[in-house]
Amino acid sequence: MTQQAPELFMIQMWMKSRRLAELGKMLHLPLRQTSNSYLVHCALYELFQKQAPTPFCLEDHHQYMSDYTNSDRYLPVLCYSAIDKEDLNELAKGFASPSVYHILNWDRLLSKPMPVEYPNGMKLGFELRVCPVVRKASDGKKWEKGQEVDAFLSRVWEVDDENVSIEREEVYNDWLQHMLEKQSGAKLLSSQIKRFSLERMSRRTHGENRKVRIIKRPDVVLTGTLEVQNSEAFKELLKIGIGRHKSFGFGMLKIRRMKN
Repeated sequence: MTQQAPELFMIQMWMKSRRLAELGKMLHLPLRQTSNSYLVHCALYELFQKQAPTPFCLEDHHQYMSDYTNSDRYLPVLCYSAIDKEDLNELAKGFASPSVYHILNWDRLLSKPMPVEYPNGMKLGFELRVCPVVRKASDGKKWEKGQEVDAFLSRVWEVDDENVSIEREEVYNDWLQHMLEKQSGAKLLSSQIKRFSLERMSRRTHGENRKVRIIKRPDVVLTGTLEVQNSEAFKELLKIGIGRHKSFGFGMLKIRRMKN
């Protein structure tokens, strides 16, 4: 019987903080205002171009590169990829510059194949860092059409009644449930906020004279349980991630088996 080839790999990388800072300088980024998540986003693209692994997540993402100039420091990066570590290495060897290539500690690069099937009804624990925002479809008293707004703030503005209690966790749980229903791979069974903050995000404008602008968005880590509804759709969910800003360290669904 022929064994089915894996469609997705989990990759563990270790990025050298000093070389990430050097890349930031090369790209003319203001390092004191540039998060690690954004620098990792830039490094992944420079290393692997259109095959850059996404979504990804990293620890210590609230620190900024001005705090990480010691050459002995590394940032651990976890991501999903359609290709394994050997193919990623070959890509970087062929197309990345030497300074970019050595951002990664290649000796510590690890990969593992993800399961080829998730049975319907399987219950899984999860952890997920997301940016729970909504885009407004029309103008309102406090927002403009097309504006990207924190889902909690959007709910508060829409209700517009200070006597009505609105719980942030409930709003974010509703947002996640909607996202899962939209992508149809899994059903949310439970969810709670593990961590919340407002994240300063660096973004470069488009056009010839690209500038860096800083925006603030909700940065939320949710944990809980879900149930697989459709194996193929669930695999696609892992591959593409959940919510907005997936190329910048959000949206990677980390899963674990539930205890019997």
